[in-house]
Amino acid sequence: MMRRNRMIHTLLAATITMSLVAPVGAAGPSSFQDISDPETAVNADILRLMGVVTGSGGNQFLPSQTLTRAQFCAMVVNFMGMEDQVAINATRTIFTDVTASHWARGYVNLAASTMLGGGASGAADGGEGTPSPAGTPLISGVGDGRFLPDDQITSAQAITILIRVLGYSGNQVGAVWPDGYLNLARSIGLTDGLTIEPSAPLTRAQAAQLFVNALDCKDGSGKLYYSTLGNPKENTVLLAVNTETDDGSAQGAVRTSNGTYLPDAENVAPTALVGMRGTLVLNEQNEIVTFVPDDSTSVSVTLSGNAEPSYLKSTNGTRYAIAGDTPVYNASSTESKTYSESYNTLTSGSQVTLFTERGKVVAIYSGAAATGSSTDAIVVTGPAGEATFHKLTGGMTGYNIVKNQQNITMSQIQPYDVVTYDSLANTLVVSDLKLTCVYEDASPNAKAPTTITVLGHEFPVLESAWDDIANFSVGNTVTLLLTADGKVAGMEKSSLRSNAVGVVSEAGKVQMFLPNGSTIELVDSKGELSNLNQVVNISSSSKGRISTSRLSGRNVPGDFQPDTMKLGSATVTSGVRIFEQVSGGAQVPISLGNLESTAIPADKIAAYHTNSSGMVDVIVLDSVTGDAYTYGKLVKGWENPDAEDKGNGTLTLENGSGGLKTLVTGYAFKDGSFGGVVAGMNSNRVASIISLTEIKDVHASDFYEVNGRFYVTVRGKTYPVSADVECYKSATKSWFAEKTGEERLNACKAFSSDMTIYIDPIGNKVRVIVAN
Repeated sequence: MMRRNRMIHTLLAATITMSLVAPVGAAGPSSFQDISDPETAVNADILRLMGVVTGSGGNQFLPSQTLTRAQFCAMVVNFMGMEDQVAINATRTIFTDVTASHWARGYVNLAASTMLGGGASGAADGGEGTPSPAGTPLISGVGDGRFLPDDQITSAQAITILIRVLGYSGNQVGAVWPDGYLNLARSIGLTDGLTIEPSAPLTRAQAAQLFVNALDCKDGSGKLYYSTLGNPKENTVLLAVNTETDDGSAQGAVRTSNGTYLPDAENVAPTALVGMRGTLVLNEQNEIVTFVPDDSTSVSVTLSGNAEPSYLKSTNGTRYAIAGDTPVYNASSTESKTYSESYNTLTSGSQVTLFTERGKVVAIYSGAAATGSSTDAIVVTGPAGEATFHKLTGGMTGYNIVKNQQNITMSQIQPYDVVTYDSLANTLVVSDLKLTCVYEDASPNAKAPTTITVLGHEFPVLESAWDDIANFSVGNTVTLLLTADGKVAGMEKSSLRSNAVGVVSEAGKVQMFLPNGSTIELVDSKGELSNLNQVVNISSSSKGRISTSRLSGRNVPGDFQPDTMKLGSATVTSGVRIFEQVSGGAQVPISLGNLESTAIPADKIAAYHTNSSGMVDVIVLDSVTGDAYTYGKLVKGWENPDAEDKGNGTLTLENGSGGLKTLVTGYAFKDGSFGGVVAGMNSNRVASIISLTEIKDVHASDFYEVNGRFYVTVRGKTYPVSADVECYKSATKSWFAEKTGEERLNACKAFSSDMTIYIDPIGNKVRVIVAN
């Protein structure tokens, strides 16, 4: 591999694009502002990573603009990694119309002097040509000493040059031009994805497709062309761009699942490639030469509900079965984790990319870790428009706007919303989270704090918040304006109402919900909180003390439609948190993905919460799914085992997942029976007990899996198997202790073919399986 001369490349490539006029366009995920087509975005960023193209004024790629012969010639030289030879070839004249004043003189002379084996001379210029025993130049003139550098290059001419780059001989091409070249191009995949006329001018988008196709074509000797450029590393996922090297010595590196490397080209951040899987090619200096996406099928989905141990569900209703050992990657680390280790981090509303081969998910990329690395923020004070966020985005346009992990429009951003920018995803991340509290402490000082302490939590502070904070003193009651990941972006008077929501997890602790799907723990200094295990509104008017109040269930706007994500006419956010209660007991989180698509009546909505844009971000159901119960064996705890099943006593629920500690109950139940229990809200009392329906003579072969969810069909009726199903060995009177319901079910089926199943009366799911 030839070492690239980065300075010469940068200056000359800039010269190529200086005279181009940029059209108005919308930016997509590409690092170029004017590309909206996803495929063109990927192709252009691959060429940017290689140093084949750079952005023109305003960081434009100009996908619809046609290329001149000189411009395409320069791209080919860069594509072949020969830039370091350009300067020395600019000191002579080969073509009369490519003089010392022409910016591309070095490129054209180098290409004309580069001899390739076989081929047909003159073909690049539209002539049929004849095979040359001494080899063929990469490009030729028009036969009268001229090159016509500023004429448009045709598709046939460009394809001919790339066939020569790939090293095909005249015998392999044939003597008829351009037919022989076009036929060969089709057969090796060079023109895949393109519909072009041979004599038509070539656009920059079409050229990008040709170059990227060429990387994955076999050359004249039968090798994949990218393998001739360096050391290939297959099955690599690009995790993040413009990051630090592992030793912290340089910025601008690309983090991948195979390590972190600097690109060979300078000043590139190919954002369209983030989350893609393919082959990474490194040179001898362990720098990135190129990246070639593989042929694995990939699909990006937004999760409907939290990921489950054996599957995840997208917002369009599709379930994807995921094996426990499937690697999961994110932007923050080159190391993957297994799905079993990380599924609980994939929350409702998260966006993930699934890579599949032969119908099986083989890898997952989660971009969630990249969102929230906010270093600056805008607090909206009036109507929002593109100009409001120009400084934040660095002038980028065409961005997505997300609030509570839900796509919104600019008009839905409200005053006092906090907006950060995720450059990797080209997304404005909007948060309306406000917490009223007493400003307790600041570090290192109150004028320019990096952190402030409130209710036992140390909040990071953005520099953009310092002007606001300067208006207050430690000890004031204030309202914090927080980013989606819990950083302080502003501080206002306490008259601005708190809208923080969370769950009282212990008598003195609240888990406050963040818009990005995570939580922050707040601590009450006296540990005297009521509403244990309830979803509550959160505020504070005294130092160290938390005030909580239960969410309201009044004026429910209508039925909840999980398939359309509507509560009446109100939009339910992709990141909605769903809880369920029974008989006023503990409110238990349940997965949105486990809800059936049928409507849930308004009278089954116990409470709900909306964000500042009127979208529903929390829903509490009232005894809808049965998932609020803990299932297992009910064991009496009173002193006289023969006592009648009435009056106050105690019970313990046993299962393979830890069960429930001793609870006081006035409910009657049969000792040793299988059932479900819901604990009370603020005490060790039982709020509800249900009995399960027993079905005997079930066989292991009666169970089956569909899209990651298990079912059993018995006597012509089908029941879903709970994702948390508990399994029991009757012979040894012991529980299967595997970590997940799927693992317990598989162990149970392997242990015995004779089973008894127990169905709950609310969700009609299999909750307990006994291996006989």
